[in-house]
Amino acid sequence: MKEGKSLTSEESLEIITKMIQNAKGNIKGNSFQFLLWGWVVLIGNLGQYIITEYTEYDYPYIIWLGTIPVWIISMMYGYRKSNKQRVTTYSDSLIMWIWLGFLFSLLIVIFSGRFAETIPSLILILAGLCAFMTGLIIKFKPLIYGASSFWVFAAIILAVDYTYAPLLSAIATFIGYLVPGYMLKKS
Repeated sequence: MKEGKSLTSEESLEIITKMIQNAKGNIKGNSFQFLLWGWVVLIGNLGQYIITEYTEYDYPYIIWLGTIPVWIISMMYGYRKSNKQRVTTYSDSLIMWIWLGFLFSLLIVIFSGRFAETIPSLILILAGLCAFMTGLIIKFKPLIYGASSFWVFAAIILAVDYTYAPLLSAIATFIGYLVPGYMLKKS
């Protein structure tokens, strides 16, 4: 567009409509990450619970090493998606940085070795905050409500025997990631 030339109302409306459609497509694409991580975390928690309760294995948390390839898949998917997107909105960038902050916080919590029995609650608190912020940014109420359930389950985990933490975390993941993820995909 040359300087000094103004757009007609139809051209302006067309540009705005395209921007809204691109933003909607970007938001719907977020369902992949929620579904991927929802299933991985749900399976990991159930696996840890089963190993703890029904075997004599001393390191039931070893199952979480299975998330390493998933991190790689998730990052590759995000990188490819961002390269294919015609428009990257401010909210897309903000969501990416929120979840990178989650990753860094998660690594500190896990590898510090100081939190032991509170790790499941801390992870749910952090995941709840990130999912809540994502839900607010994309204006998707099911994700906001699902994220809030993480905080409820984090409090419950702190009040019950640690043995049940993986089972309760699995339920929280189903409510907080999978239900909103499928609803987002469907929308």
